[in-house]
Amino acid sequence: MRTLYMNLRGTEKRIVVQEEGRVAEILYDRPGQGSLVGHLYAGRVAKVLPGMQAAFVDIGAEQHAYLHKDDLPAAGGRLIQQLVHEGQRLLVQVTKDAVDTKGPKLTGKVELTGRYAVYMPYEGTTAVSKKIRDEAKREELLSLGGQGVIFRSACAGVPLSVVEDELMRLRSLFEQLQQRLEQEKPPVPLHAAQSLLDRLFQEIPVETVAAVITDDRASVQDLKAYAEEVTLYSGKEDILLHHGLASEIEKALKKVVWLDNGAYLLIEQTETLTVIDVNTGKFTGKQTQQATVRKTNELAAAEIARQLRLRDIGGMILIDFINMREREDQQAVRRALIEGLRRDAATVRVLDFTGLGILEMTRRRKRKSLRDLLLAPAGPYGGYKPSPEAAAYELERDLLQYRGSDYEAVLVEAPAEVRQAFAVLGLQTGVPLQVHFQESPVSSYTIRHLGTHAEMLERKKQ
Repeated sequence: MRTLYMNLRGTEKRIVVQEEGRVAEILYDRPGQGSLVGHLYAGRVAKVLPGMQAAFVDIGAEQHAYLHKDDLPAAGGRLIQQLVHEGQRLLVQVTKDAVDTKGPKLTGKVELTGRYAVYMPYEGTTAVSKKIRDEAKREELLSLGGQGVIFRSACAGVPLSVVEDELMRLRSLFEQLQQRLEQEKPPVPLHAAQSLLDRLFQEIPVETVAAVITDDRASVQDLKAYAEEVTLYSGKEDILLHHGLASEIEKALKKVVWLDNGAYLLIEQTETLTVIDVNTGKFTGKQTQQATVRKTNELAAAEIARQLRLRDIGGMILIDFINMREREDQQAVRRALIEGLRRDAATVRVLDFTGLGILEMTRRRKRKSLRDLLLAPAGPYGGYKPSPEAAAYELERDLLQYRGSDYEAVLVEAPAEVRQAFAVLGLQTGVPLQVHFQESPVSSYTIRHLGTHAEMLERKKQ
């Protein structure tokens, strides 16, 4: 079961997902930078690419979005040039956000997700979640009829009429989208994904959530619709800091990850792939060398699965486990990795060990990785530093802790790009103190002094 810690006080929202006492995921939501996944558009085909059996589609984003032939309804064995042409308008849905220089990824096989059902108008099958084991309930849901529906596990606890009403709304929404596609000139957004909470609980099944702890009083009632145990945290200290979770974010940005037995992982992310090296470190073991290596690699496999989710690493991943001579040991480690990935909502594919003993896998993420979200290149010689936006949001959170204090103003040392981000993001309006900045060579910021407006202005001159 999961516990969710929701930091909703500041402009940037953070949600930490804890499973069995360990942090498994960290989700961020920023104004204007939220995920487009699930959003629907009337798009215009900008270019057909026969060699790639794909098309670039203009949805009004900075970069044209990518649409593969297999993601078009009724594609069958036909070629992309037989399915679409330049200038054609299409109803499309974002399945993956833009990452680096790649634009968003699209599908023409739209899915409309509700709390109880997923309506897929271009699919011909109907299914009920395997977690609903009551045969009478399953039959009841299937009796609603129609095709292209998946009844979610949340259906188990509500009357049939509630599910039926939602399904009717989803079907009506699809009809409206088709009408707007014909009426409006693309590119134009047709339907945005739902609220932060709705999007969150579409990714995280409500029945897997044991408790929610939030620092936002206004969200408590809404959250009770998703979880039975909802607790309001009202302390002044940042909720993640208070619960010892802020350090987990810092750890997830480091290259080295220590295992419980003294071994460690070295995680190197590049633009094209991620390489993970497993090292015995301080662990020597009390068994044979072969048993020690296998035990360390199995422990590493479980942690690698967690780190991939935690850091939201995508693309090609190469894992250099400690060398194993026996094929049986390799397969045991591979199974340990697959088992650890079972809770991962991302699409993963674990291949096999190469001749050099490297395990290959891929993971398709929907968002930016944690590193790309929070860090920026430090300069031409490599390395990373907090991004100006991340530093500005962190400063806002720090200053929110002074709400209700007698201080009027604060003096903050920060580089120009952090000061600019703080201003552009409009963060001054949300904090209880007037922020005065002073030039600093540090990559992030430092809170120097607190006091009255006059005192801060005087100190700023010094």
